[in-house]
Amino acid sequence: MSSGPIDQDAFDRLVEMTGGELDFVDELVDTYIEDGRNQVDGLRAALERGDSEAVVRAAHSLKSSSVNVGAVALGDRCRTLEEAARGGPVDDAAAQVTSIAADFDAVVAALLDARATRPA
Repeated sequence: MSSGPIDQDAFDRLVEMTGGELDFVDELVDTYIEDGRNQVDGLRAALERGDSEAVVRAAHSLKSSSVNVGAVALGDRCRTLEEAARGGPVDDAAAQVTSIAADFDAVVAALLDARATRPA
């Protein structure tokens, strides 16, 4: 896996925690992708409504699940938005969500590429 959107050491810890069960890791990644898409959509919807609490919830969920699959930088971006939104509306929230969405797409691409190119 590239050194880009995924921290290889963090991802390797996930594989180790599963006992090297790559089918199970694949299921975890698939769940992450599905849930992550929902959280990104939730961030966008919360911004449209001006709902800071919903921004906090979605950013928190995406932060935690991202760190679990090795997307540490994305987790950090989510943490920044989460902490800012705890204080109410965030001036640059739309830009942050756009950046988070782009980072999420890069993470998904990296995870799927790693799966497709790993030895059988």
